[in-house]
Amino acid sequence: MIARIAPFCLWLVGCLGSAFGGEWHVNAETGKDDQLGTMAAPFATIQRAVDLSAEGDTIFLHPEGALYRQSATISGKSGLMIEGNGVTLDGADPLPAEDWEKLEADLYRKRMPRTQWDRHLLIFNGRMERMGRTQSSNSPEFPPVGELKSGEFRFENIDDAEGWLYVRGTVNDLEWATRVNGIGTGGTLTGLRVKNLKARHFLNDGFNIHGKARGLLFENVEGYDCFDEGFSAHDTCEAEIVNGRFWGNENGIADVNAAETTYRQCEFRDNVNTDVLLIGLQHQLIDCRIVNTTTAAALVGGPRGEDQGFRLELSKVEIIAEGKTGNARVRVNGGRLKISDSTFTQVDFNVIGAEMEAVALTVNGAAYQP
Repeated sequence: MIARIAPFCLWLVGCLGSAFGGEWHVNAETGKDDQLGTMAAPFATIQRAVDLSAEGDTIFLHPEGALYRQSATISGKSGLMIEGNGVTLDGADPLPAEDWEKLEADLYRKRMPRTQWDRHLLIFNGRMERMGRTQSSNSPEFPPVGELKSGEFRFENIDDAEGWLYVRGTVNDLEWATRVNGIGTGGTLTGLRVKNLKARHFLNDGFNIHGKARGLLFENVEGYDCFDEGFSAHDTCEAEIVNGRFWGNENGIADVNAAETTYRQCEFRDNVNTDVLLIGLQHQLIDCRIVNTTTAAALVGGPRGEDQGFRLELSKVEIIAEGKTGNARVRVNGGRLKISDSTFTQVDFNVIGAEMEAVALTVNGAAYQP
């Protein structure tokens, strides 16, 4: 019966979407994807709403502040808005405490599917652990099983499909990252707007922007504890990010290729490799703060390969080292750099081969002199 009426239901859903002013509603707790996507009968997944949306539609996520163990990819959509309502997208799933093989008093293993790109994130009672590993080619190997400390893990490949996950300590309250990106884009799209949304524990990026995506706006978003970036723009994308927070990733943000990005009232901190990595085309940081607390570089910028017009502008930017003995590192190689009304504290600042203009820049307590 359901199969016979499915085509009619799809037509009806499209009509209702227009009739209700282009609104689609998602509730990961109570929704079902075979419902109409209304407030009273919401979808279960963001992807279902995205797939059925038309230009100018708005997708509302419910309930406020909920946890969604899902992701969504947007391609070929223009003028779409996602009202996240404080929802957190999570790339990890709970690992049941059952079906572990006990090897020692506090050492366990479980046979698991291999993850995308063999990247591994294990969450212990809400705390993300990557075991020091990154996506770079010189990423450290896992310690031998016998050297694991409490709260640490190791993954050993068995074949092309599976491997052994070893955990030292409790196997209660564990989660394992399985999804690649939180919100991703591809193809050609314009005018996407994403508001009040968080993304964490993804094997790649919290927000992964690819394709010919122009005029994108992200407001009050957070990308954190991901294997790669909290936010990353690629290809010929153009995006503005307002009131964003990015921490605990390999790179807080990394915008590359011919990307053009503007960050306003954003904070970057506590990342593994670089807090802010800008090697795309043109970038602005306006009224932003970089708090460098780890061995990561605070900011690295410059053209990727041959300079084809790299531009970086910093306005009202504070960069500070906090809770560490060494200085934060800021390096711009090539292109054009403009800095105004900014303060760098406990910072090693290097500009190599770049045309630089600096107005009202203070570095380590003194007015900067190029």
